[in-house]
Amino acid sequence: MVGVVDLSSRPVQDSPPAWLASALEVPSLDVRAALAQGEDPLGLLMEAADRVDFGGFFVVDAPFNPSPLRRILAARGFSSYGRCLGAGHWRVYFHLNGAADWEHDSEVELLEEGAMVWREEDGLHVDVRKLRPPYPMVAILRLIDSSPEMARLVVHHERMPQYLLPELAERGWGVVRVTEEFQDVRLWLERGA
Repeated sequence: MVGVVDLSSRPVQDSPPAWLASALEVPSLDVRAALAQGEDPLGLLMEAADRVDFGGFFVVDAPFNPSPLRRILAARGFSSYGRCLGAGHWRVYFHLNGAADWEHDSEVELLEEGAMVWREEDGLHVDVRKLRPPYPMVAILRLIDSSPEMARLVVHHERMPQYLLPELAERGWGVVRVTEEFQDVRLWLERGA
């Protein structure tokens, strides 16, 4: 079992863009080995970008944050979101959307179930969109159960999680606020609510 995710010591980051949940299932193009051998993967990356239809995605694994590539692709209409997954491993998601929000970096942790967790000013956030049942509920309950001092959690879900509500009540948690947008139901959960 994965331990408790502790993002409290990290600075507050921008939240991931809403389109990221749709890009998580896209296979990545890993250029780390090519770069380690002194090869320039730019041609390969441009070919991959040319195959993306408007509204589509592609994902790159690199040994560093590829800012020059991100700027080149922004000029071609791609927004990007990058995460440092570890030493020498960045994953950058590209979305062909007219470069509406062309570059975001954030410290996001991935839970065992595939949920993303990050900290913002209003508390800890967990994105369980695109997870198949029962994994959204499993990830949320595991976060709540793993940290007795946690008092608030913001959940990003695709729909109102009706089966989660009784489980929250049994643990002394409740929903204090809900916003609904297309494929992003956001729930603010609090202990003792």
